Amino acid sequence: MKKILVIIVVFVTAFLCQSCSEEKYTVWTDTGTYAQFEQSFQTSLEDGYYKKMELTNEQWELIAPNLTSDEEHRWRESEIKKWLIGYGFDETKATKESSWLVMTKHGFLVTREGNFVHLILK
Repeated sequence: MKKILVIIVVFVTAFLCQSCSEEKYTVWTDTGTYAQFEQSFQTSLEDGYYKKMELTNEQWELIAPNLTSDEEHRWRESEIKKWLIGYGFDETKATKESSWLVMTKHGFLVTREGNFVHLILK
């Protein structure tokens, strides 16, 4: 019985240490109107759809000074995925796109919901 208890404690400790060491990423989230998005990005986005884009260093340098701490988060990949699910992504797409975002140096994903767009940027 003692051996089983020791094995359980070792597994629980290893699991907890693994989740503690999961990398966190700095991301910014924002919600705006579709009209603002259209004007700023000079592109359209159908309701219920999303777009993603990898940013060059030059593009990032233009955007970064406008980011505020109000919109800033230190999230694990699982938290990014949860955000995506909260804005209508199914499990498969949320897994795919959260993995893409954390593997991208700088990028953003925007999703449209009626007259609003929701954006996550890394």
